[in-house]
Amino acid sequence: MMSSVVRLLSFVVAAMIGGAVVWWMGGSHEAPPAAPGPIAAPRGPSEAVAQVTEMPAAARVRLGGYVEARTSVRLTAQGPGRVTFVAGQEGERISAGQLVVALDEDALAPEYRSAWAALSGEMADAQNAQTQLYQNLYGQPTSPMGGPAQDAYERMTVPFYNMAQSFMGGMFPGMSGGQNMPFGNPYGPMMTQAQAQRGPAAINNHRADYERRMAGLAGAQSRIDALDARLRDRRAVAPISAVIMKRHVRVGDVVQPGQPLADLADVDALDARIEVPAAQVVNLKAGDQVPVTIGSQNLWSTVGQIFPSASDAQRTVTVKLALPAGTAAAPGMYVVAWIAQGAEGNAGALAPAIPTAAVAYRGSLPIAFVVDQRGIVDMRVLRLGDQQGDRTAVLSGLRVGESVILNPAPHLKSGAPAERRY
Repeated sequence: MMSSVVRLLSFVVAAMIGGAVVWWMGGSHEAPPAAPGPIAAPRGPSEAVAQVTEMPAAARVRLGGYVEARTSVRLTAQGPGRVTFVAGQEGERISAGQLVVALDEDALAPEYRSAWAALSGEMADAQNAQTQLYQNLYGQPTSPMGGPAQDAYERMTVPFYNMAQSFMGGMFPGMSGGQNMPFGNPYGPMMTQAQAQRGPAAINNHRADYERRMAGLAGAQSRIDALDARLRDRRAVAPISAVIMKRHVRVGDVVQPGQPLADLADVDALDARIEVPAAQVVNLKAGDQVPVTIGSQNLWSTVGQIFPSASDAQRTVTVKLALPAGTAAAPGMYVVAWIAQGAEGNAGALAPAIPTAAVAYRGSLPIAFVVDQRGIVDMRVLRLGDQQGDRTAVLSGLRVGESVILNPAPHLKSGAPAERRY
């Protein structure tokens, strides 16, 4: 029994000696760690500070709108028919004069051939009437019905007849005229048939026939022109170089007059369309520069058009802002414009200005951290104006001469000490 107790004690003593040796060799002479307490916020490098200066700045009101093409066209059907051709899909570019949509021409083909046949007949009749008129004016007169003998008889007898009429009228007044006189001739001297062919009545008859044929020729040509116009209406042609924004028909569809075929737009020239309150539109004029935001883009646009009247429902005036060429935008995109308001919009007015790097945000509120003379941080809520380069105008919240912290840390709060770094 004693031997068992001795062995147990020797084992305990050996274990204690081994533990002491291990502790000594490990060099763990430090005190055990203290209980965890509040952790202090890490201090970064000393803050960079900038002075509040002045710059021209306009107070602006934010207005939403949308992007639209400056030039857009809707092609519509001018007559009933079946679609036989469509130029392409939405988004494809087409050039000016290019065929976009075509309708069938089967119903007009017979009318077109008939009109050309009528025109050919009128041309032949007009040519014949012209020849007859020339012959009547300048050609040799033809022999009368009796032939040369009859012609010779008329040339011999008619002069004597006219002379006798003149003689009897001189000797016996009243005998040479009057329808009831036995030898009277109420129509004056007699003409031969050859003379009658050159008479005013014959010439006028041929001239009138020629003019009727020319009028018929013009009428036949007008029918051809009308059919040409109807044939042109079967083809919808792009009036400008544009992009197909939407096509309303496909090959095989049957359309009626007035039905939309395709919408085209020139996407290289874009406008921002906004609705400006009537009280603010007086601060705008054509040619003014207005800042706009499209997605992540901030750019300047030019006032291109101000509508002459306000909307009856909203009492706003439509204003179009010309976007710079090459703007990464498309019709229908949302746009935000910043319009100067009232006297605060005077570009000559000065306002405090700070580097844009000094502006931070808490939620949606812009703020800045001011360092006072004691080196204590004070958070200010700002109302911002225009941004020019790397500086932003401050309409309220700061005074000229104060110092603000650049690139403030996210954990920075009012009342914290700050070290300046110049």
